[in-house]
Parts: sequence; structure tokens; C-alpha cells
Amino acid sequence: MDELLQELIHLGLSEKEAAVYLASLELGPAPVQDIAHRAKVNRATTYVMIESLLGRGLISAFVKGKKRYYAPETPERLLAILRLQKREIEEKENELAKTLPMLLALFNVEGAKPQIRYLEGPEGIQTVREMFSKLDGEFLQIVPIEDVNAMKELVEGRGEHLQRIRSQNASHRALLVMDKPNLDEVPAVPNAEVRVLPAEKFPIHAEITVRGNHVFLYSFKSAILSVIIISKEIADTVRALFNLAWEGTGGYPSRKS
Repeated sequence: MDELLQELIHLGLSEKEAAVYLASLELGPAPVQDIAHRAKVNRATTYVMIESLLGRGLISAFVKGKKRYYAPETPERLLAILRLQKREIEEKENELAKTLPMLLALFNVEGAKPQIRYLEGPEGIQTVREMFSKLDGEFLQIVPIEDVNAMKELVEGRGEHLQRIRSQNASHRALLVMDKPNLDEVPAVPNAEVRVLPAEKFPIHAEITVRGNHVFLYSFKSAILSVIIISKEIADTVRALFNLAWEGTGGYPSRKS
């Protein structure tokens, strides 16, 4: 019974709501005093819990003679409640998606000092990927591709991330640092141009991505660390440095898609 109680609590009922509902399931149609006794909840509180369960559609009420009885509804009603909660969450997500750009506009006030966030581990990578996919426009990258491919945590979920990037169809330029230049090992992205830098000459072991006013830094040689810098001035500077590097790589292997 304790296990069932915990499951109902996990589904969103309070501890006393769950106790009263389980007592009702056991008893069938019963007056409040019997339900309170079985649930081990005082009578006044049981009335409150029954009113809540009536509102959820988990208990119904009827009068027989001079007594008021309460009967449990089928536990399948819990599925309907979960589906309703799911729809409500989806509606809230849609509302937030509409409001989020305005909230971010307030959060990223021009002239404010740069905002910096540090995230660690695979969960941090997932958060960064979600933030990146919500941005628009061209993005530029310097990627030690072999270091990335060697990290299982980075490979996991990369397919879904690349699919989101492909669906955006945004322009993309990347400088790929490789020990053995082989562009066949690099996933193709529409509107992308990539050039290969020899790792022997450019021993880079961290990734840099710039998009909009965001600069994303990733270090994963020994541990996964993600740093996000939100600053127009810094993003423009990194973008200019990337373009400077790009101009100097005309003779290296490249691919345009």
C-alpha cells in the first residue's frame, strides 16, 4: 500500500489526497467517517481531500437515505488527468516560446557588462546546444574535430543537434583542426564551407563558436567545460579574428556545400 501511495504522490496527488483515494478504492461507496478511518486522516481534513478529489474527477458523491456517500471513480481516470496536465504544460511551453524573445531582450541589455555562464559535463553540452539552436543567422567555428569525435559524451545527441542545424539552413563556416585531414569524416551541413587546418601546425584543443552576440567556448581535452559569453563587442572581435584566420587558409583542403 505504501508503494501505491508513493506512486499516486508521484503522479501529483498530495499525501492525504492519495491516502483518501486509496481508502475509497478499498471501501467502495462509503460515508466520510469510514473513509477517514481507513485513510487514517481526521474527518475534517478528509472532507477537504474529498472536495479536491471530486474536482479532479477521482471521486463522485451521491445521497442514499439521509446519508451522503462517496464512491471512487476508475483509476483509469488518472490517465486522463495526466493527459490534461501534459496539454497544459505544452500550452505553457508555447506561451513561453512567444514571450522568451522579449525576456531575453531584457536580459541582454545593450551596454551591460558581458554575461558569462559556465556549464560542466554532458548536461552542460545539452544546455548549450539547445541555446545555440534558438539563435539565428550565420555561425563560425574552430573545431578540433578529432578531439570531439573521441569524446563519447559529445558524440551522443550530436545527430539530433545536427538535424536542427540543417533545418535552419543557416550559413556556416568552420576551420577544422585535424591530424589526418579527411573531409569525408566530417558531417555535411547545408550552406556550409569548411577548411582543414593541420593539427601539427595549429595544436588547438578547444572549440570556439560565434553566433549573433554569443560566443561558445568548449574545453574537453581532460573534462567537458562549456563557457558562454554574451557580448556584442566580444562576439564581433572573435568574428573578426575568425575572418582573419579564414583569409589565411586559402591553400588548405576545403569543402563547400
